[in-house]
Amino acid sequence: MSAMDRLLNAVNKAKSGGQSEREEDYFYYPARDAAGNGSAVVRFLPGTTPDDMPFVKLYTHGFQGPSGKWLIDNCLTTIEKDCPVCAANSQNYATMTKEEARKKGMNRKTSYISRVLVVEDKKNPDNEGKVFLFKYGTKVFDKIADALNPVDEDDTKFNVFGLEDDKSPWPVFKYKIRKVDGQTNYDKSTFEKDDTDVDVNFKKQFTADNDINKFIAPEKFKSAEKLQERLDFVLGNAAQIKASKPKVEDDEDEEFESVKTTKQDKTTTKRVEVSKSDDDDDDILNLVKSLTNDE
Repeated sequence: MSAMDRLLNAVNKAKSGGQSEREEDYFYYPARDAAGNGSAVVRFLPGTTPDDMPFVKLYTHGFQGPSGKWLIDNCLTTIEKDCPVCAANSQNYATMTKEEARKKGMNRKTSYISRVLVVEDKKNPDNEGKVFLFKYGTKVFDKIADALNPVDEDDTKFNVFGLEDDKSPWPVFKYKIRKVDGQTNYDKSTFEKDDTDVDVNFKKQFTADNDINKFIAPEKFKSAEKLQERLDFVLGNAAQIKASKPKVEDDEDEEFESVKTTKQDKTTTKRVEVSKSDDDDDDILNLVKSLTNDE
């Protein structure tokens, strides 16, 4: 590809209104077949230093209000601050049935982010031996917790993140993605012992770009006041909405709609619903992904 071609691609991506924010463009995700199935083998990696946690936990909100506008933001509870969206959601649960409250989609979504070393990727072998950011939900995290501290004494205890002071086996994670009843499912994923020596100097690949802590940096979060303003705008709380420039307030929706419009040019409109997956990684990026993938 020539320099001009690369430049044109970059310009077109910038004009497309946020398609670079698709989850598979930022985090590692194995390619899937037409049925939505995929697989890869990875190792979870330790933190940058022995004092760093090898994962971060992120809460997000992503929903469309009765105004037709979207709230897509990190949740302040991630950094142990009060979140006005969570407070409003608590009021929903106090005044309506659990089913009605969930339909509003204001609940926070949970995801985790780690670095991984790709051991095997049959569809994209160029990824092998490289370090990537890996985002996953509670189903995968539960498997990590079980592997670190198995309940059954007959199960093997694994050093999941390859910590230097843990002499337990450093396993590989056989990541298996399946479509079950139309939903993405990771139940067949397993940790397995692998005595193969890790001959990749993965720490040399640690950079600021794949530093997991950047996702929970304070600047990644709106203030409670700004989040409240956006919440009132999305919910159509006219009495609470402060005088502001609609164009500025609407930026999030314009970016979201531009992705939707681009996809509609190619195929039929897809209805966006709150995910019913048995995983909890249906955050902002999954919302965008639901409009842009080709499944």
